[in-house]
Amino acid sequence: MALRDIKQRIKSVKSTKQITKAMNLVATSKLQRLKGRVVSARPFLQEIRKIIANLVLQTEKLSNVYVDTRPIENTLVIVISGDRGLCGAYNTNVLKESIKYISERNNVKLVVLGAKGVKFFTDVEHEIVRYVTGISDKPFYGDAAEIGALARGMFESGEVDEVLVTYTRFESMLSYTPITETVLPIDVTKFEIEDEQEKEHYDIMEFEPKAEVILEQLLPKYINVVLFDAMLESAACELAARSASMDSATKNAQERIEEMSLAYNRARQSVITKEIIEVVAGANALN
Repeated sequence: MALRDIKQRIKSVKSTKQITKAMNLVATSKLQRLKGRVVSARPFLQEIRKIIANLVLQTEKLSNVYVDTRPIENTLVIVISGDRGLCGAYNTNVLKESIKYISERNNVKLVVLGAKGVKFFTDVEHEIVRYVTGISDKPFYGDAAEIGALARGMFESGEVDEVLVTYTRFESMLSYTPITETVLPIDVTKFEIEDEQEKEHYDIMEFEPKAEVILEQLLPKYINVVLFDAMLESAACELAARSASMDSATKNAQERIEEMSLAYNRARQSVITKEIIEVVAGANALN
């Protein structure tokens, strides 16, 4: 390879390295701001579940449209993916997770968040009733409330008999797991308070108006919070995956630059040596 070609390739890789480094810094900066929202959302969700558990205990026979189970014939799956790529296997993993559950059900409707998910599900046989793009790395509660209202309306009308959400749960900068959870019907038995001291704390609480009335107001908001928590977790995972991917790309670019620089220096040395030999040979010929 000619010296000019090697030099041009080095310049090109350096330019790519600058881009990947900038994208890494941007993703890391956004993630640091978002992590606080993720961490604060988790205990809030847990506390709501404890309150619901206590309300259920104070209700002799709970009957609520969001809690009552029925035969499952139609399913709504809410899939949360990313709007952009360059984040490793993040999008691929969450879409594979959603397909696993979709394939097990007969009549499936979809709500898809994220441009990558929309593109993936465009050609499938299942109906996309709603899609949202442009919010994957900066979700707001209002977005979750809109999706929650749509899901509740379809569930209340009997259009669907269960609502699932597939998203990626954030564990650490290098660990995130795609999971699928049931949003509706709500299984209140999973909200039981295990700590005895906490049980005593909630047992002395009195609710006004009746527990049934409070649950009617609280359960719809709980659904919104579940979806918002899933959106926050997914956003953190997308940013963490992009940060790791761009950091790896930057390191690979640096290694490639070093390899090509070494090749360039060797080729240049070879050219100089050849020129010296030619000069010496010419001088000897004159003598």
